[in-house]
Amino acid sequence: MTRWSGRRSLYLIGAGLLVVALVGGRWLAVETAERAWDRTFAGGSALIEARMLARLLQAFVLVFAIAWATGNLLIVYRAIGSVQMPRRLGDLEIVEAVPRRVLFGITLALGIVLGALLSLGTGDWWRHAVLAAAPPHFGVSDGTLGRDAGYYLSVLPWRATLQNRALVLAAGATGVVTLLYGAIGSLRIRRGRVRASDYARTHCGVLLAGLALVIAWGAALDPAEVVAGFHGPVDHAAIAVRVPGSAFVAGVAVVAAVISLIWGWRDRPTLILAGWAALLLSLAACYVVIPGVVRASGSGESGSLVRGRAALERVAFGLTALEERTLPAFPSGEDAIRSVPLWDAGRVGIIAGVPPSAVALRAQHSGAGSPEWLIAPTAASAPTRVAVETDTGLAVNRVPVTDSAPLFGPGIAGFVVASPDSSPALRSAGVPITGAWRRFALAWTIQAWGFLRAESRGRILLWRRDVMERLERLAPFARFGAPAPALREGALWWVSWGYVTNEAFPLARPLAWRDGTVRYLRAGLVGAVRVATGETHVWLAPGYDSLTAAWARHFEPLIEPPHRLPADLRSQLAYPEEAFRLTVEQLVRTSADSAGTDSAWTLRPRTPFQLVAPSGTELWTGIGLESGTLAPRQLVGLCAGTITAQGLRLYLWRPDQPKRLPGELVGSFLLRPGQQRIWPTDGSVLTIQAQFVEPVGVNPPPPPRVAQVYVSLDGRVGNGPTARAALRGGEAAAPDTSLAARWARARRLAVQADSALGAGDLELFGRVFRALMRELAPSTRPR
Repeated sequence: MTRWSGRRSLYLIGAGLLVVALVGGRWLAVETAERAWDRTFAGGSALIEARMLARLLQAFVLVFAIAWATGNLLIVYRAIGSVQMPRRLGDLEIVEAVPRRVLFGITLALGIVLGALLSLGTGDWWRHAVLAAAPPHFGVSDGTLGRDAGYYLSVLPWRATLQNRALVLAAGATGVVTLLYGAIGSLRIRRGRVRASDYARTHCGVLLAGLALVIAWGAALDPAEVVAGFHGPVDHAAIAVRVPGSAFVAGVAVVAAVISLIWGWRDRPTLILAGWAALLLSLAACYVVIPGVVRASGSGESGSLVRGRAALERVAFGLTALEERTLPAFPSGEDAIRSVPLWDAGRVGIIAGVPPSAVALRAQHSGAGSPEWLIAPTAASAPTRVAVETDTGLAVNRVPVTDSAPLFGPGIAGFVVASPDSSPALRSAGVPITGAWRRFALAWTIQAWGFLRAESRGRILLWRRDVMERLERLAPFARFGAPAPALREGALWWVSWGYVTNEAFPLARPLAWRDGTVRYLRAGLVGAVRVATGETHVWLAPGYDSLTAAWARHFEPLIEPPHRLPADLRSQLAYPEEAFRLTVEQLVRTSADSAGTDSAWTLRPRTPFQLVAPSGTELWTGIGLESGTLAPRQLVGLCAGTITAQGLRLYLWRPDQPKRLPGELVGSFLLRPGQQRIWPTDGSVLTIQAQFVEPVGVNPPPPPRVAQVYVSLDGRVGNGPTARAALRGGEAAAPDTSLAARWARARRLAVQADSALGAGDLELFGRVFRALMRELAPSTRPR
């Protein structure tokens, strides 16, 4: 029996050592591979330091949580006299005492497990700690508490994180200790009164006092959390009720802490119940009930709150750079139709056989040239091409580049092992496969055990070849958008905008972004990856914001200053699409705040468009803004943005008089409308839109081609097989009251109504339906 017991102990020890070796070895191998990859970049030590800080914080919280949980459980352990476990031997049932050393081991194991559970979710603490150490400064205060906006993005999240973890530790320890004392009979409730032993009462009283103080700490932070949007919408109820109510909650919590200490020292069961009942009632009343009642009463928001919110939302979503001014107009309709593209990236990609992300509108042709689209290769054998728009379609030509096969690009997964003699640039971008331990670590991390063979020695590993993954590894505080191709010195690059976001910002209302919502978004970084070599750069974008600058200070020299961004790459950048969408959405929301929902602006077209300015060197992103009811809507403005050496430039142009735009094109089973583009031309507004032949249900689908082009200028609307024919064949846009024209408008409105009903937009359906009834109802004849 003794021999078997000894073998079992050896087996358990061996199994434990094997688990430690596997887990620890895997961690050490991954860390070795990560450090080798980080050192391939200038300034990669910043990534190593950030990762070390994250792990140090996780280790500190883990050790503290285990010590806290184990310490409280050991205090309970001292109160336990003995534990009796029943055992059955045949027909006899005996009671055997559990040895104290076994009970002590169970206490330690339970403390370790409980502490590990209480320390989960600390992987992002390093982000809050880094920002809180050197917070950004916006120079704009919230107007409610008088703090700079940077406090809500940096210092407040770190303090709130610490308070939340303290609340978890205090509440978790109090709950577990109370249950254990109740299980051993040291704490019970009789006739509505708490009965406890002196030992248990002292321990629980101290824990309850600590929990109350943590709640008081949270109440002290609550006004700033309310202003930052941590607790839902920042409205009149939150500002006028919850903010002052937090001071009352903090006072009650301090009183509850004192009462808990008194109860721990002297048995006052009625006092402890009254104190905590008052605290819970104050939490419910000040945080939930009273703000809910005020919200339900429908009381309007104060003017100061609306003005303060508008000013801060302008900062949060980049509207501070918005200027109301004229846009560079085309001198004539002929110049406009020659420079404004009819095609879009999706349809050019279909013609070229590449995804839309591999197509980009170029801004490096002369003002007299036709629109050009750069097409990046997505396969090793494909060339780099340029598609030029002509009257008959697209003329696709090859572009000579110095790069060979595309080794890096969007969506490229896996790794490549290359020879160090293939290219000097590859040697600097790849991870050398040298040394026995590094080869083993790389093989284990990537699960490529061929690295252990002799032929892999001395070669280089090209790893993380997807552009977005590569850039987000270098700037872990940012999210990068879809990359676009660009040419620089005869080489092909992928360029992407890096967005810095935050879920908290004073008084700002959230906007939907990707899979969640944000209260702050700015395009503060520009990342670029060379296709053939993997050379990677991340620059501060021209005109970067304060939050991005705060992050960049911690990642120098990995994040390069904006003046190092090459001018030829900057000239090919389009305005960051995701930032433009949120900026326009905020602009529309602001119009609804000031003019009401009935007169709020709507977008025309639905998605932003791109074109090249009359100078031929600036790429613009724009969208039209309409106002009015469904029939008729009028163009009241054009929001457009471009990139300059000084940064992002956003303009809002308002025509002298509102312009009426032509009706929207409706598709069919054979035709699909292209993207509509709107731009000032010759003192008026030009709109141009193509309709493409794209039959539904044809397999394989034929390549799209232009069927008709619709052009409007100076109140005249025309269509033809080309843009020039449509411009010259335009007629006055007088309303046609013939039966055929009314029937065509009714059919168009019926399609819009069906689409609105299918999308669940009942408000739009109602407006379209009323307009449809006006077209179908006979006019009233005079008697």
